Amino acid sequence: MGNHQPAKISYFFSKGYSDAGNVIKGAWVNNWGTVKWYRTKLSDSWNSGHSVARWFLAVLWIFGMLAVFAVGSAVTAIFTVVNVAVLAAAMSVIYLCFSILWLADLIYLKSHKIFSTCPICKAKFLLPSFICPSCGAVHTELRPSKYGILKRQCNCGATMPTTFANGRNGLPAICSNQECARPIFGIGSRPICIPVIGGRNTGKTAFITAFSYDFIQSVMPSIGLTKENYDSEKETIYATMQTDYTTGETSATTRETDPSKPSSVSYSFLTTGNGLKPKRLLHIYDIAGEVFTDNRENEVQQQYDYSHGIVLIIDPLSITDFANNVWDRLSSIDRASASDADLLFIMDSFLQKLQQATGLSDVQASGVPLAVVISKADCAGLPEMIGDKAVNALASDQAYSGWKQTDIMDDLCRKFLRDNGMAAFELAIKHKFKKNRFFSCSAIGHERGLGAYKPWGVLRVMQWLIASADSDIAKIWNTEVFSDPPQGAK
Repeated sequence: MGNHQPAKISYFFSKGYSDAGNVIKGAWVNNWGTVKWYRTKLSDSWNSGHSVARWFLAVLWIFGMLAVFAVGSAVTAIFTVVNVAVLAAAMSVIYLCFSILWLADLIYLKSHKIFSTCPICKAKFLLPSFICPSCGAVHTELRPSKYGILKRQCNCGATMPTTFANGRNGLPAICSNQECARPIFGIGSRPICIPVIGGRNTGKTAFITAFSYDFIQSVMPSIGLTKENYDSEKETIYATMQTDYTTGETSATTRETDPSKPSSVSYSFLTTGNGLKPKRLLHIYDIAGEVFTDNRENEVQQQYDYSHGIVLIIDPLSITDFANNVWDRLSSIDRASASDADLLFIMDSFLQKLQQATGLSDVQASGVPLAVVISKADCAGLPEMIGDKAVNALASDQAYSGWKQTDIMDDLCRKFLRDNGMAAFELAIKHKFKKNRFFSCSAIGHERGLGAYKPWGVLRVMQWLIASADSDIAKIWNTEVFSDPPQGAK
């Protein structure tokens, strides 16, 4: 079962059969050897020259030969049947145990939605390849198999656990894509994968920084969760986020030109506590805007195929109609940081990459939830148009009677886009994504570089996506209420 492994095949799957065959073969060989011995004695006695003795011995050896042939063969046949029956019973029990453990391991992984992803090549696999701690040999498909039911013995003699229940998750692991083979961490956890996309300067990195910092520092302690590190590289990313958060800056994500390095970078961390079993592993992918504008990337963005939600960031200043109306009211900092990405072009590029990763046709709608986020909503009067101020002002309006605040925001954002020449974009979202919702936010909360972040609206976006993906987290992180679908989008 499975590919050839650098391990010893279990006795019951290989040598056990040959040993049983050799025992049975030996019994028959001994039986026929005895018959041949009597036949030799018969020949020798017949040639002895003494007629009386010759006949007497001949009869004796003939009876002996017949007795061995009849009785001995019968006994050997019975022995063979018993041996085969005992072996078959033993092997049946062993194969039953093997099948039960193999199935239990698979059911556990599937029912808990456990799989592994590579942050470098973006491949997804049920289990990564595991490394023998003793000799460094690579073992794929480390599950109950012919190489061992509960444990596998590496060719070096070291034993390795083969199930989630007896320590497999504690072994070092690498990406199962042999061309990548990068280290994989967080084995045995349940991933939640969310790419953040958009053109250059739309505010993706600031959005991820604001969410990561506030979620880790504020939300998780308030709902009984604790953070566990993924690896040192991800902690370096988080250290940069912390610096940016406290200074009000952003570290722009650039398209990686080295083909051995990924075009998108994920910030990953584990969270545990408050009854979450298994641990959750959050992958938040930051994809450089140039990937969408020049359509060049170093790896296929396979994470679109297994993502639990996607965030599409829109800079309102990239919308020509709106930018023309408010340009004179913008500060020099806001003007300098405005994105020049064409929204429809970005959308078309993204849909092409989504189809490439998932195999969707042009007419099929994606089932992954899409959050469309109008960023930088602290400038140019946007708080009074699509922000919380606008939502609160309309909460008592008869036209929105009975609406949840998140639905009012969704409706205002859709209207904003339609009023500013983006009706085709809003319609495309409806057609291409079965589950979609519109938000406004400000990741920094003010102009860049004017002090620590004061974000608003960011956590709301991620709560919708994470709660949609994970009902257990939805039960404990429930500060916002969402209709499904949004009331204004029905």
